[in-house]
Amino acid sequence: MDSTTMKATAHTNIALIKYWGKKNIELNLPTTSSLSLTLDKYYTTTSVSSAEIDSFVLNNQPADATRIHHFLNMLRKQLGDFSPLKVISENHVPTSAGLASSASAFAALTGVVVHELGMNLSNEELSRLARRGSGSASRSFFGNFAVWHKGIDDESSFAESLNASDMPIALVVAEVSHAEKKISSTEGMQRALTSPNYDDWLVKSANQLIDMQSAIQHADIDKVGSIAEDNALGMHALNLTASRQPFTYFTDQTQMILSLIQDMRHQGILAYATIDAGPNVKIITTKDEASTIVNILKNAMPTLAVEVAQSGPGISYD
Repeated sequence: MDSTTMKATAHTNIALIKYWGKKNIELNLPTTSSLSLTLDKYYTTTSVSSAEIDSFVLNNQPADATRIHHFLNMLRKQLGDFSPLKVISENHVPTSAGLASSASAFAALTGVVVHELGMNLSNEELSRLARRGSGSASRSFFGNFAVWHKGIDDESSFAESLNASDMPIALVVAEVSHAEKKISSTEGMQRALTSPNYDDWLVKSANQLIDMQSAIQHADIDKVGSIAEDNALGMHALNLTASRQPFTYFTDQTQMILSLIQDMRHQGILAYATIDAGPNVKIITTKDEASTIVNILKNAMPTLAVEVAQSGPGISYD
C-alpha cells in the first residue's frame, strides 16, 4: 500500500429485527437473520497507511490494536498478504453503549483496506469480510434498510440492500449512558443462548422478519415500530431468563423511557422502542412527531441527551 489518505465513511445501523446469538463464533455466523435501518447521525471515518506494525489511533489517541490486528490478519488470509497498517479512525458514535459503534468501524475499515489494495468488491462481498470483525458491520455498507442473511457458512452469510418504499421514518435516540457496558455483546449473546426460551425466540424472530419486510414495503411505520419493539423486548427477555448468569442492560432511566413511550402511545403518538446491547433507547416514529417526543422526554428527564436520527447512506469514499 502507498501512503495515500483515502478515507472510508460508514454509518451505524440499528437492527429492527435483532441479531442476538452466534452459531459459529469464528465465522460470526448468527443464529437469526436480521434487518436494520442505517442512521445518518452516527458514523466512523477511517484511513490506513503503511507502518512497522499494525497500530490503531482512535479519535486522535493511540488505542489497543489487538482486535484490529486479528481482523487485519483475517483479511490477509482472505485477500492476500499486505504490509502492517496504521489504522486511523474518527468515531462519531458513543462506544460500547448499544449504538453500533463496531458496525460502522469495521465496515469503514474493511472498505478502505480493500480499496487501498486496488480490489473491486461489491458491497455484498465486503459485508462477508466485515462480518468477521463485527456481525452488524455487514449491514453498514447499505443505506436505508438492509437484511443480513444468517446463512449456513461463510459464503451464504452476507447482507444486502432491501428495496423499500419511501417513508418518513425517524429515530429519537435517548442516550442514557456513554459509559462502556459491563457485559460485552459477545458475552451477552453467549449467556442468552442458555435461556430456555431461546429456541422459541428464534422461530418468532424468523416470522417477524417476514412481517417486517412486508411492513417496510407498505411504508407502514406503525407496524414497523410495533414489530421492532416486540422483537427487541423479546431479545432482552432472553438476557433476564438466561440459566447462566442472567443480566440486563436496562437501567432505571431505560425503564422510565419505556414507560413514557407507553404513555405516548396512549396519547395517540406513534412511538415504539428498540434497544440494542446497552441502556440507550431508540424511539421509532415519524419525522413529524419526532420533535413532540423530544419535548416529552426533555420535560420528564431534563438531563437526558436526546438526538433525532433519520435514514442514513451507505458506505462512501473520499
